[in-house]
Amino acid sequence: MKYKTLKGAALVVATSMLPLSQVAMADVTISGWINEGVTWFDDGVFSDGVQVSDNGTTLGSRITFAGSSEVSTGITAGFETILEPRSADGSNLLGLGSSGAFNDNTNGQQIGVLGSSVHVGGGFGKITVGLQTMPTDNIAVLEDPSLTLWSSISPIFKGNGATIQGLVGATKTTWGGFLQCYAVPGLGIGIDCNGIYRNGVRYDLPAFGPVSVAVGWANDDVYDISVKMKGDMGGLKAQIAHGYALNQGGGGANVRAAGSTSGSESETFQLQAGLMHPSSGLFGSIAYQREEVDVTTAADVVAAADDTDAWWLKVGIKQAWFDAGDTSVSFQYGQYSDQFAAAADGITGSEVERIGLSVDQYFGSSLIIYGIWEQLELDVSGTAATAVAYGGAQDLDTFTLGAIYFF
Repeated sequence: MKYKTLKGAALVVATSMLPLSQVAMADVTISGWINEGVTWFDDGVFSDGVQVSDNGTTLGSRITFAGSSEVSTGITAGFETILEPRSADGSNLLGLGSSGAFNDNTNGQQIGVLGSSVHVGGGFGKITVGLQTMPTDNIAVLEDPSLTLWSSISPIFKGNGATIQGLVGATKTTWGGFLQCYAVPGLGIGIDCNGIYRNGVRYDLPAFGPVSVAVGWANDDVYDISVKMKGDMGGLKAQIAHGYALNQGGGGANVRAAGSTSGSESETFQLQAGLMHPSSGLFGSIAYQREEVDVTTAADVVAAADDTDAWWLKVGIKQAWFDAGDTSVSFQYGQYSDQFAAAADGITGSEVERIGLSVDQYFGSSLIIYGIWEQLELDVSGTAATAVAYGGAQDLDTFTLGAIYFF
C-alpha cells in the first residue's frame, strides 16, 4: 500500500487551542482500499445482476487513519481509526428477497466506524485499548500466503442473506440461517465466528522469533488467545494460526428454547494453515472451526445443535504470466455442518456445501481485478416435517466481477 502523510494544517487546527507542551506532532497516515463488484446470481427460481460493496466487513472498503510517536525512551504510543463505506442499510452483503428482488437498492451510502483504539508499545510488547480487532478475529481468514483474500476466504459473505428457494412453509429461509455462529449469535457466516471488532483490551506479547502470541478481553466477558507463526518451512512460505475464544456473556444465546436461560457460554476454536512454493507459485490454505455451547436445559438439548464443525480448503497457482502483474487461479471447497443454531421444523442436522473457482489479476501493487463463481448447496436432516420443509431447497449460484484499489 502507498501511504500519504498528513502533517501540518489538520493537526494545527486540531491542537491550536492546546498549550504547546500538550501537543505531540505525530505522523498520521491514511491507507486502505476500495472494493466494489457486480454479482450475478441464480437461485433456482430467479436470476439477475446487482452492484454491491463486496466481501462484507473487514475486507470490504475501508479507510484507516493511524499515527504514532515516541513518548518516552523506548516507548511509543499511537492510535488507529478505521472507517467503512457501507450501503444505506448499514450492510454490504448480498441480500435477495423471496421475489428475487435485491433488498438494498437504495441510493447513497453511509460511513461506519469499524475500529477506534489507542496503543502503547515497547520492549514489553503492545497494549491496545478500544474498538479493535481482537486476537481471534480473522484467525481462519488471513493466513493465506497467496494474498488472494478478496476473491475467496473461509467465511461465506456472497449470498448469506439470500432467500433459499424451494422451501415449503420453512422457518429458516436464508442461507445465513444455516451458517450461524455461537460466539456472535446472529452472525451467519460459517467460519471466523469471533470475527468482529469488539470494545476491549488486547495485549500482544513480544515476538518469539517467527511466533507471535496475543491475549484479549472484550465486552461482554469475551476472552481469547491466538498463536501465530509466519516464516519459511522447508523452502515454503508458511503461515499458521490457532485461536481460542470463550464468550461468557451471551455466547450461544441463539440455541435457547423459548423461556430458557441456558446457552449463555460458548467456546470457539479455529485454525488456519497456508503454504506457498515461491518458484512454482503453487499454494494452499485450509481452515477449520469448531464451536461448542454450554446447553443446560433439557428443552435446549433437544431443540438445538450444541456443537458445530466447519472446514474450508483453497488450492491454486499464482504466477507472473502477464506483464501487468501476477495472476492467480484457485479452487475452493467447504463444508459447514450443524450451524442451524436453534432447531425448527424437526431439524436434527444440516450441512451447507460450498464450491468455487476464482481468478485474480494484479496490476502492480495498486489494483486487483477478480472474478469468482460460487455455489451453495443445502442438505438438512430431521423428521418427516423437515423433509417437507427443506427437501426441495434449490442451490444458489453467484458470479462476482470485482475490483480493489489500494491506497
